[in-house]
Amino acid sequence: MPEVQPNERDFEFEVEHLSIFYGQKRAIEDVTVSIPSKQITAIIGPSGCGKSTFLRALNRMHELVPHTRVEGKILFAGNNIYAPEVDPVIVRRRIGMVFQKSNPFPTMSIADNVLVGLKLNGVRDRAFLRERLEQSLRMAALWDEVKEDLHKPGVSLSGGQ
Repeated sequence: MPEVQPNERDFEFEVEHLSIFYGQKRAIEDVTVSIPSKQITAIIGPSGCGKSTFLRALNRMHELVPHTRVEGKILFAGNNIYAPEVDPVIVRRRIGMVFQKSNPFPTMSIADNVLVGLKLNGVRDRAFLRERLEQSLRMAALWDEVKEDLHKPGVSLSGGQ
Protein backbone atom coordinates (compact mmCIF):
# COMPACT_ATOMS: atom_id res chain seq x y z
CA MET A 1 0.00 0.00 0.00
CA PRO A 2 1.96 3.06 -1.17
CA GLU A 3 -0.24 5.77 0.41
CA VAL A 4 -2.79 5.85 3.22
CA GLN A 5 -5.88 7.68 1.97
CA PRO A 6 -9.03 8.54 3.87
CA ASN A 7 -12.47 7.88 2.47
CA GLU A 8 -16.04 8.44 3.64
CA ARG A 9 -16.49 6.08 6.60
CA ASP A 10 -18.34 5.98 9.87
CA PHE A 11 -15.05 5.52 11.73
CA GLU A 12 -11.72 7.12 10.84
CA PHE A 13 -9.82 4.87 13.26
CA GLU A 14 -10.69 1.34 14.32
CA VAL A 15 -8.39 0.06 17.07
CA GLU A 16 -8.54 -3.65 17.88
CA HIS A 17 -6.87 -5.31 20.88
CA LEU A 18 -4.04 -2.75 21.03
CA SER A 19 -1.29 -3.36 23.59
CA ILE A 20 1.97 -1.39 23.63
CA PHE A 21 5.13 -2.28 25.50
CA TYR A 22 8.25 -0.26 26.29
CA GLY A 23 10.70 -3.07 26.91
CA GLN A 24 8.92 -5.34 29.42
CA LYS A 25 6.62 -2.56 30.71
CA ARG A 26 3.09 -2.67 29.31
CA ALA A 27 1.90 0.91 28.69
CA ILE A 28 -1.45 0.02 27.11
CA GLU A 29 -3.36 -3.23 27.52
CA ASP A 30 -5.95 -4.63 25.08
CA VAL A 31 -7.64 -1.40 23.93
CA THR A 32 -10.45 -1.73 21.41
CA VAL A 33 -12.16 1.49 20.30
CA SER A 34 -13.64 3.06 17.17
CA ILE A 35 -13.06 6.78 16.61
CA PRO A 36 -15.71 8.43 14.44
CA SER A 37 -14.92 10.48 11.35
CA LYS A 38 -15.46 14.23 11.36
CA GLN A 39 -16.18 14.46 15.09
CA ILE A 40 -14.23 15.62 18.10
CA THR A 41 -13.09 12.79 20.33
CA ALA A 42 -11.60 13.36 23.79
CA ILE A 43 -9.25 10.94 25.52
CA ILE A 44 -9.39 11.56 29.25
CA GLY A 45 -7.57 9.84 32.09
CA PRO A 46 -5.07 10.30 34.90
CA SER A 47 -1.40 11.02 34.35
CA GLY A 48 0.51 7.93 33.25
CA CYS A 49 -2.51 5.92 32.06
CA GLY A 50 -1.35 5.73 28.41
CA LYS A 51 -3.18 8.60 26.69
CA SER A 52 -0.09 9.96 24.92
CA THR A 53 1.17 6.47 24.09
CA PHE A 54 -2.20 5.70 22.51
CA LEU A 55 -2.11 8.90 20.44
CA ARG A 56 1.46 8.20 19.33
CA ALA A 57 0.36 4.74 18.20
CA LEU A 58 -2.20 6.33 15.84
CA ASN A 59 0.62 7.67 13.68
CA ARG A 60 3.39 5.22 14.65
CA MET A 61 5.38 7.94 16.40
CA HIS A 62 6.01 5.65 19.39
CA GLU A 63 8.23 3.50 17.15
CA LEU A 64 10.91 6.19 17.51
CA VAL A 65 11.34 5.12 21.15
CA PRO A 66 13.78 2.19 21.47
CA HIS A 67 12.50 -1.25 22.55
CA THR A 68 8.84 -0.49 21.77
CA ARG A 69 6.53 -3.33 20.72
CA VAL A 70 2.92 -3.25 19.51
CA GLU A 71 0.28 -5.97 19.52
CA GLY A 72 -3.13 -5.58 17.91
CA LYS A 73 -4.35 -3.64 14.91
CA ILE A 74 -5.05 0.00 14.02
CA LEU A 75 -7.07 0.73 10.90
CA PHE A 76 -7.05 4.27 9.49
CA ALA A 77 -9.70 4.83 6.84
CA GLY A 78 -9.97 1.04 6.61
CA ASN A 79 -6.23 0.49 6.05
CA ASN A 80 -4.00 -1.32 8.55
CA ILE A 81 -1.30 1.26 9.35
CA TYR A 82 0.89 -1.52 10.79
CA ALA A 83 0.85 -3.71 7.67
CA PRO A 84 4.43 -4.64 6.68
CA GLU A 85 4.22 -2.77 3.38
CA VAL A 86 3.12 0.53 4.99
CA ASP A 87 5.91 3.07 5.41
CA PRO A 88 5.61 4.79 8.83
CA VAL A 89 6.82 8.07 7.30
CA ILE A 90 3.83 8.05 4.94
CA VAL A 91 1.53 7.40 7.92
CA ARG A 92 3.07 10.31 9.87
CA ARG A 93 2.67 12.64 6.89
CA ARG A 94 -1.05 11.82 6.73
CA ILE A 95 -1.77 11.65 10.50
CA GLY A 96 -0.24 14.64 12.28
CA MET A 97 0.11 15.18 16.01
CA VAL A 98 0.01 18.33 18.14
CA PHE A 99 0.91 18.09 21.83
CA GLN A 100 0.48 20.66 24.59
CA LYS A 101 4.14 20.34 25.61
CA SER A 102 7.17 20.13 23.41
CA ASN A 103 7.64 16.53 22.40
CA PRO A 104 11.02 16.13 20.68
CA PHE A 105 12.01 12.91 18.95
CA PRO A 106 14.27 11.31 21.58
CA THR A 107 16.73 9.76 19.14
CA MET A 108 17.30 12.98 17.16
CA SER A 109 19.50 15.99 17.81
CA ILE A 110 18.08 19.46 18.38
CA ALA A 111 18.90 20.34 14.76
CA ASP A 112 17.35 17.15 13.37
CA ASN A 113 14.16 17.73 15.40
CA VAL A 114 13.81 21.20 13.88
CA LEU A 115 14.57 20.05 10.33
CA VAL A 116 12.79 16.69 10.25
CA GLY A 117 9.80 17.96 8.26
CA LEU A 118 11.94 19.50 5.54
CA LYS A 119 14.19 16.45 5.31
CA LEU A 120 11.25 14.03 5.14
CA ASN A 121 9.94 16.06 2.23
CA GLY A 122 13.18 15.74 0.30
CA VAL A 123 14.94 19.04 1.05
CA ARG A 124 18.69 18.36 0.84
CA ASP A 125 20.20 21.83 0.20
CA ARG A 126 22.57 22.24 3.17
CA ALA A 127 22.69 26.04 2.97
CA PHE A 128 18.90 26.25 2.90
CA LEU A 129 18.60 23.80 5.82
CA ARG A 130 21.14 25.78 7.90
CA GLU A 131 19.25 28.99 7.16
CA ARG A 132 15.89 27.47 8.11
CA LEU A 133 17.35 25.92 11.26
CA GLU A 134 18.60 29.27 12.54
CA GLN A 135 15.47 31.12 11.41
CA SER A 136 13.18 28.62 13.15
CA LEU A 137 15.15 28.64 16.39
CA ARG A 138 15.27 32.45 16.39
CA MET A 139 11.48 32.58 15.90
CA ALA A 140 11.12 30.25 18.90
CA ALA A 141 13.55 32.45 20.91
CA LEU A 142 15.89 29.45 21.31
CA TRP A 143 18.80 30.29 19.00
CA ASP A 144 21.00 31.95 21.64
CA GLU A 145 20.39 29.06 24.06
CA VAL A 146 21.18 26.22 21.64
CA LYS A 147 23.37 27.51 18.80
CA GLU A 148 26.44 25.78 20.28
CA ASP A 149 24.55 22.57 21.15
CA LEU A 150 22.66 21.70 17.96
CA HIS A 151 24.16 18.18 18.00
CA LYS A 152 22.77 17.38 21.48
CA PRO A 153 19.57 15.33 21.84
CA GLY A 154 16.34 17.27 21.41
CA VAL A 155 15.21 16.18 24.86
CA SER A 156 18.17 18.07 26.38
CA LEU A 157 16.41 21.41 25.89
CA SER A 158 15.07 23.02 29.03
CA GLY A 159 11.45 21.97 29.21
CA GLY A 160 12.24 18.71 27.36
CA GLN A 161 11.46 15.37 28.99
